[in-house]
Amino acid sequence: MFCPSCGAVVQAGQKFCVSCGVALTSPPTAPSVAADASSTPPMGNPLPPPPPPTTVIAAATPTATPQYPPTTPVSTVGQTTAPTAAVGTAWGSVTDSWEPTGDAPPIVAVQPFRMTPLVIAASLAGVLAVAAAFVTVLGLEVSGVPGLPVSEDLYKINDFSSNNMVGAIIAAVVLIVGASMGATGRRLGTGLAGGAGLALAGMMSMMLGSATQIVDSYEFGLSGSGVTLTITRDIGYWLALVAAILGGVVFVLSFEAAGPDGHQRIPTGIAALGLVGTAMAVFGPLIPLHSAPFGDQFSNDFTPPATLLLRQLVLVLIAVGGIVGFGKNRRWGLGLAFGSISVGAWQLITAVTESGDIPLSYAGSNPGAVDFKPHVVSIIGVASMIVACLVGLIVASQQRKRA
Repeated sequence: MFCPSCGAVVQAGQKFCVSCGVALTSPPTAPSVAADASSTPPMGNPLPPPPPPTTVIAAATPTATPQYPPTTPVSTVGQTTAPTAAVGTAWGSVTDSWEPTGDAPPIVAVQPFRMTPLVIAASLAGVLAVAAAFVTVLGLEVSGVPGLPVSEDLYKINDFSSNNMVGAIIAAVVLIVGASMGATGRRLGTGLAGGAGLALAGMMSMMLGSATQIVDSYEFGLSGSGVTLTITRDIGYWLALVAAILGGVVFVLSFEAAGPDGHQRIPTGIAALGLVGTAMAVFGPLIPLHSAPFGDQFSNDFTPPATLLLRQLVLVLIAVGGIVGFGKNRRWGLGLAFGSISVGAWQLITAVTESGDIPLSYAGSNPGAVDFKPHVVSIIGVASMIVACLVGLIVASQQRKRA
């Protein structure tokens, strides 16, 4: 069978000519053998008149096979248009059978916001932390002193360290923002919330340890005097305790996004810088000053054991955030490390600049220190952690653009 326009050979059932692109409106037929043998028909069997030729508008033959099919099918005068898929076949399109080659990175789409256990726990922890910052934490009432009225001392969160209130607000903001980002599929946000949970737990633990030390000093100073000491752990105390526990819960819940995220890992050098910074940030507050005994930060006669343990817990939580975060070396890990040092960085800055009445650093003062300024090792360590997180996020953003 042949094309009526250009005479090219076509197959049965073919709808378009592969040479000229003309739509085959009717099954083409081969030329009559009898007509080729003689131009004069046999006597008594006149041939019927030939049908009038069908006028068609032929598409120009392309000089090269196009990469994509035409947006509209080739049309003929007086004929119905062919489906687009057929036109793509006639023009040699490879769109329908195309398959990607190589290892293409997966497309991580942002998901719609959804309420998750992480969002609930982070939001509750943030609200309780801010509430604890504005109410009374501890009340101490002294009575029974002859000739003196009853005295009462009330302590709020800033009375233990003048940077605690802002620290609680920072932790709450990072918690809620990070959890909200994680609720839309961003693993960086989930890690950020988990790290902020560790930071909140550490700050509140340090504050509760300071409250314990104040109670202990009152009891020691008034022992044997015959006066009565009434200790009231007010609502702020319990709000801070519950906020610290919820911070740990948020950290555990954040591990749902700790697995592979379909992207390349952050360069090892950045992770190494973060790990070194974590080690310095953890061991910096443990360095004694002015010939103070190293063992005093673990056991001494003037600090309750609970206070020392809670101080050490702060350093353990920072170590967990930095080691796990930089060890993962992914977006979730960078968020975790950054969140874990977010409050500590604020406390260290205020301690270095001596902003406020009692600007203690994230683990208090070094043993034997005579002022509030932290050790230089702590400063370098925290700065290294932050730089590693920021550089890692920049590299991660460039990797996403190249993908």
